[in-house]
Amino acid sequence: MSNLSARISEFLALSTQFRLGHLITEAPHHLTRELSHWAVKDLPQGLRALQAVDALALRALERESENIWKLHQKIQATLQNGHDVLLVGCGATGRLSLVLEVLSLQMNRYPGRIRAFMAGGDYALIKSVESFEDRTEYGARQLQELGFQDGDLLLAITEGGETPFVIGACLEAARVSQTPPSFLYCNPDGTLEGLQRCWQVLNHPHIDKLNLTCGPMALTGSTRMQASTVQMAAAGFALLYDWGSFAEMRQYILQWCEWHSSQSWAGLAPFIEQEATWHAEGVPVTYVSDPSLAISLLTDTTERSPTFSQPAFENIQEKGPTAPIYLAVHGTEHSEQAWHALLGRPPRTLEWPEFHGRIGGAVLQGFDISTGAIARRSGETVSFTALPGQVLWQSEGQRWSQPLWDQHPLTTHLSLKTAVNALSTLLMGRRGFYLDNVMTWVRPSNFKLIDRATRYVQLLAARRGVTTEYAPIVTQVMTEMENGGEGPVVIRVLKNLGVVLS
Repeated sequence: MSNLSARISEFLALSTQFRLGHLITEAPHHLTRELSHWAVKDLPQGLRALQAVDALALRALERESENIWKLHQKIQATLQNGHDVLLVGCGATGRLSLVLEVLSLQMNRYPGRIRAFMAGGDYALIKSVESFEDRTEYGARQLQELGFQDGDLLLAITEGGETPFVIGACLEAARVSQTPPSFLYCNPDGTLEGLQRCWQVLNHPHIDKLNLTCGPMALTGSTRMQASTVQMAAAGFALLYDWGSFAEMRQYILQWCEWHSSQSWAGLAPFIEQEATWHAEGVPVTYVSDPSLAISLLTDTTERSPTFSQPAFENIQEKGPTAPIYLAVHGTEHSEQAWHALLGRPPRTLEWPEFHGRIGGAVLQGFDISTGAIARRSGETVSFTALPGQVLWQSEGQRWSQPLWDQHPLTTHLSLKTAVNALSTLLMGRRGFYLDNVMTWVRPSNFKLIDRATRYVQLLAARRGVTTEYAPIVTQVMTEMENGGEGPVVIRVLKNLGVVLS
């Protein structure tokens, strides 16, 4: 048996633990089936559709307001008793966890005692470390290295509820601390029954669960969007405010959700058109940001790489192409200063021997996000500035203002996050990096992504009247991945099947 055949057989034997198509967070949303068409032909409709999906997702905050209040009380008790609160996630949830730590530092709220980490350390903020996601022991190890102790509280955040790294950290926290960790996730418990690793957490008597089921994502499976928004809001409202009562908290959340859902993003259309033109022409774009906003802009720009198979940020220590998008932190002159300004502290990287020279602090500093990036990259710039009651961004005479509900850092960053998520999603749709509302450019580089690519082939084929079976599509996906070739694997397999794409 060839190596490829052996890998295909191995995946199919284990596939029940990686077939996630039944999860709500992996399902296509009925409101955005025409998203790729709108991105090209009708940007206002695309923006309205994305905002409508956001509004539906935010209903989870109202439904779970009592449990958010309970989490707030547990956080307050932990901090007031002299213990620490840690947050953990992987990918988008890791980045939102780090955003919340940064906001706590900006607010001078229990400085140093609210700490966040993500799979792969702070290096993974800017470039995913794929090998970490599937390792439960790495989650436990990073938690230990941050000095987690008895009495400390862990908020373990995973969009789907099935990420092994986050599960490993959560189980370790339950073992170490008498304070039960809180597990935040976005799928109904019943859909996770067949995944053994999930039930280790969901059936654990010493773990508190906060189910934030918020519906399908606007772009199928892209949990960087609605799921991470809802989780960031829930954890942030519990962590970053001093509520006097449940009624006060609930009223604030409901009013913010109503206000947020009423905002118009129509003014984003010229920026989407302009960035799409620059992208098509190969013109590098650099977002220049106030330090107070930089962490959320870094999150969106770096997440374009895994979501749409875009080149990751270039590292000045290496030879490679200039990335289509980058970030520069205003007022900083060199990399070390820029990273400190963005994080509000020195970076925490992993200096593990088995990853020597790959994800440590020296490598991270090669991602020079100081203002030196502007001259180094040439190209075009888009500037983001925090002003009283608004976030302003502008480029080449274009100007757009994002109104704010209030001046609190959390609601400021939630408003910025959702608007920039909409911008980047429609920008990449305009450039053809998804079809309908399906991420056709997904790289099937691990078992979870092999399943995702297989499901996307089946979904797009079914929409065009072609019925397929799972195992043969797995074989084609893994074969195309092995052989390489032009274009994304999903599209190549569909063409092999004779599916006519439009």
